[in-house]
Amino acid sequence: MRHATFTTALALAIVLALAACGSDEATTTSATTGTTGAGGGQAMKDTSPAEIEDNPQGFASSDVISPVENAWRAGGHNRFTEVDAGALARDRHTGAFAIFRNDYAAIEQTMKLVEVKDAGTLTITSAPTGPDVVDSAQEDAEIEFEGSNGVSGTLHLADDTVTLDE
Repeated sequence: MRHATFTTALALAIVLALAACGSDEATTTSATTGTTGAGGGQAMKDTSPAEIEDNPQGFASSDVISPVENAWRAGGHNRFTEVDAGALARDRHTGAFAIFRNDYAAIEQTMKLVEVKDAGTLTITSAPTGPDVVDSAQEDAEIEFEGSNGVSGTLHLADDTVTLDE
């Protein structure tokens, strides 16, 4: 357990360091944490319906995303996914999504940072919800958003890319 905690802390430190590098272009940063062992982890007994949360605590550090405006999450028997929407703490003109994924069976966690330049603080406006989409939405949800600067678009969880509306 001590090794997993150190690995998690190290990977999150890498995400924070990469996110703080700055760039004039949109960037995506990711890190993987956890360990895999013979047999792996176990499935969860309960699930969490897909939902938009208006007051999330967020998975990313407030040094990376601040504010976190809202989040979308879904938890199935084998995985949990949360997408936090907000802005970069170092540049509030750049919108940001922190995509956190936890695979229970593989005992693996990932976090990816997706930036939307000149969008301002992002708010999720529409996403799949309910108990019937928990597993499928984690694979390929289309999450619609709007930025405080009037930019709107869709985050595609199938490949963690953003398409802006015209």
